[in-house]
Amino acid sequence: MDSSAEKANSSFIENRSIDFIPENERHGGVFAQFTLWFGANLQITAIVTGALAVVLGGDVFWSIIGSFVGQCFGAAVMALHAAQGPKLGLPQMISSRVQFGVYGACIPIILVCLMYIGFTATGEVLAGKAIAHLAHVSNTTGILIYACLI
Repeated sequence: MDSSAEKANSSFIENRSIDFIPENERHGGVFAQFTLWFGANLQITAIVTGALAVVLGGDVFWSIIGSFVGQCFGAAVMALHAAQGPKLGLPQMISSRVQFGVYGACIPIILVCLMYIGFTATGEVLAGKAIAHLAHVSNTTGILIYACLI
């Protein structure tokens, strides 16, 4: 197999697991991360969650300040943790066992699973209500239509 065929195959198939990835094989950057996470959060659940502070009676200015401070704190913690990956050559969940221990790492995993279930359920309800409003059907029917579509 010649080198051009190897390069074509290597772009689609992961050749490494959790072993160290050499510098010359690394790619991407901060902007790639930004577009990935920005695109992932451009959906109805993130918009409604962001507006909850104001909807529940908070002042717009202080709600924005609170959200900004919370995002900065969360981003700082995640950035510090994510910086370990390239240094150690390990994925985050594997390297988190150092901080939490083998059994202690179960706590973040359980919390993340609960968060994903809640996020999915919230998205289903919001999208189902939007479909129900547009199609002039009950909320339950709208939720079932959305569940069948995804």
